[in-house]
Amino acid sequence: MNIPRLLLGSILLFVAGTVLQLLWPLAQPASYHRFADQRALGVIPHAADVLSNLVILAGGIACLGWARQNAYRQRPQPPKFPGMVVAGFGLVLTAIGSAYYHWAPSDATLVWDRLPMTIVFAGILAMLWTSHTGQRVGWVPLLIMVAVSLGTIAYWLALDSLWPYAILQFGGLMFIVGLTLTRKVDSVLGWTMVIVFYGVAKIFESLDWQVWELTHHVIAGHAIKHVSSGLAGAALILVANAAPRFAAGTVASRAAIDHSRTPR
Repeated sequence: MNIPRLLLGSILLFVAGTVLQLLWPLAQPASYHRFADQRALGVIPHAADVLSNLVILAGGIACLGWARQNAYRQRPQPPKFPGMVVAGFGLVLTAIGSAYYHWAPSDATLVWDRLPMTIVFAGILAMLWTSHTGQRVGWVPLLIMVAVSLGTIAYWLALDSLWPYAILQFGGLMFIVGLTLTRKVDSVLGWTMVIVFYGVAKIFESLDWQVWELTHHVIAGHAIKHVSSGLAGAALILVANAAPRFAAGTVASRAAIDHSRTPR
């Protein structure tokens, strides 16, 4: 990954966020912290929203388990190894930060929910780059991506604007969708599962109260969001295990050339 281009893209992220903020302000709504399921379980307040983060934790542990198994199994390490390490740690930290936030929802605790989420985004984008180009993302570019991702939260705190964070999250998702639909990644199934589970998570996040009423107060949408997010994280293992598409393409093209040269 070209570092100058990465830095230029990072600058453009914040420039675009600033321009959009001037045109259509995107601040944190005060009603965001009003979740449907307020039930406690013993000493745990908002128990469903707190405990459902265990699925995200399990997804992160699964990703780190993959990284641990592949750390010394082959040399060099698999191309997506750096991205999986970052995404795995990000998922574990997201589970902890989200549980902390839902224990006592407020703008102050929400920071610790969103900060690790941006780490997950950085890891996933690094994996997407490798999945599309076949090129491994080095640790230095990956650390730059993490720093820029964390910077979107600093931007929100400083300027009360969620635009860079939203561009990072949904812009990245659009890249994944576009490359998967055009089959320009080396694990169409894996990326499709990531898209589906994450898409379901965002839908249920927006339908928190509706699901709560529809299920007659059995479960709310936000807890389902956490479960689906954890499954999206676990689906990254399918992405990481995929054979490089360029290697497969090379074999196929060589076979076609050999076939064309065969006397008839």
